[in-house]
Amino acid sequence: MKKWHMSCLVLSLAMIPLRTPEATGASATAIRIGYPSPSASFFPLFATREAGLFQKYGFEPEMIYIQGVQMIQVHVAGQLDFSSISSVVYLQAAVEGADLIQIASSIDNQLMKIMVDPSISKPSDLKGKTIAVTRFGSLTDLLIRPALKNWGLDPQKDVKLLQIGRMPDIATAIALKKVDAGVISFPTSVHAEKMGIKTLLDFADSGYDIPATTVVVSRRYGKANRDGVLRFLKAYIEGTNRLFADRELGIRALRRYGGISDRELLAHTYDLFTSRYIKKIPKVNPKGIVNSLELIAESNPKAKGRKPEEFMDASFMEELEKTGFIK
Repeated sequence: MKKWHMSCLVLSLAMIPLRTPEATGASATAIRIGYPSPSASFFPLFATREAGLFQKYGFEPEMIYIQGVQMIQVHVAGQLDFSSISSVVYLQAAVEGADLIQIASSIDNQLMKIMVDPSISKPSDLKGKTIAVTRFGSLTDLLIRPALKNWGLDPQKDVKLLQIGRMPDIATAIALKKVDAGVISFPTSVHAEKMGIKTLLDFADSGYDIPATTVVVSRRYGKANRDGVLRFLKAYIEGTNRLFADRELGIRALRRYGGISDRELLAHTYDLFTSRYIKKIPKVNPKGIVNSLELIAESNPKAKGRKPEEFMDASFMEELEKTGFIK
């Protein structure tokens, strides 16, 4: 993992939009919320914003889209108050000393699949085959290696791993028989199925929790703004509840923030995520942190032997439960 060089932070900070005049009003607390992609994985956040619930709990929110690792750098620099991010992404920084802790988890598994050419019918058929990932060291790469080992295949010897880049390019490469398999996430997996590519393993069915959607803050911010964190979580929990209860609001939020315009895909995405992926109560999942750390430890020894309590603070959700808010 790269050190947090100041040059990287300056580059990332240049991506932060200036606050609007409304966000500096005295009547509400301005907060900056980062998210790394216009993906349905961040559906609860989108629904909370669309329903106006941050305002209900005294905030003027600024939603800031910054991709992946850059977003974490910006958060560590103090330019974000909250981030919604995959557990593996924030933990890669946290094991290096970044001041980030998880306070909530909305999706406890990964929305990725190992998808293959129709000629492959079982895991052993992958021996000698080429499998595509986006980039070496990426989540797709981290996920495929333990899956292969569980099937008795050596990732270094029994298969050839190839980095291709974008998810749609992986699907196209399989369809054109340039590779035999690849790790593909939603919604590209839906398009891949239409191309005749089949699923060999759905990580969401694997029972191996690696949270795709968490909420993180810095320890410093959590200690200095405990009431603000509690109010944020109240809005977020109520927004999740609204997402399940109001289909049209959910579809509207996904159209606005999720990069999807096709009505059929919007409806399919809403039904899939509310029935299968998103938790109604976004409690932190310690086992998910353990599994994520084990993945990271494959390439970074600093993650070995670390405890989930080092990277989470469940006291906020516990307090909301004790006060009866969640019920």
